[in-house]
Amino acid sequence: MKVNVAQVRRNENGIAHFDLEEDFSAYESELNGLSFAAPVRVQLQVTNLGKSLLVLGKVQTKFKTQCGCCLDDIIYPLELSYEDEWVYGGMAMAEEEQSESAFIFEKDEIEINERIFEQIVLALPMRFICSPECQGLCPVCGVNRNHTSCECVLEQTDPRLAALAQWSKRD
Repeated sequence: MKVNVAQVRRNENGIAHFDLEEDFSAYESELNGLSFAAPVRVQLQVTNLGKSLLVLGKVQTKFKTQCGCCLDDIIYPLELSYEDEWVYGGMAMAEEEQSESAFIFEKDEIEINERIFEQIVLALPMRFICSPECQGLCPVCGVNRNHTSCECVLEQTDPRLAALAQWSKRD
């Protein structure tokens, strides 16, 4: 995805809107067990603040993955908003504290795929769950308890804690 900020950069207090869409399947090798189920759609509002550009972004996509509890295949929708600061390379040298957190660009046409991918990775959960009511797999027989009920008995006492189980009976 490329964004051309030439017009907004030259117009102080200028605002530009961008609506972009691209296939990010090339990045799937960096996502363990995830694949993109839809293209990545990005909406940006770029505002010239004088010394920098304020970027307000909204990213939407969908992933194919597995539920971390029941192992069913699921489609996980992702929608996130983010804020970024872009500084033109010549101005970044003058404002050293600004250059530490801002994205520095040299040309008016900016490739933003890496920046968007970074935002996506930061927004992903550690574990994907198909629904809050997911019952997962039975630890005894392995059946998916969302689809089938089982009669397994789950009362196994850890042998290291067996003495504690007898404690209330002695009193």
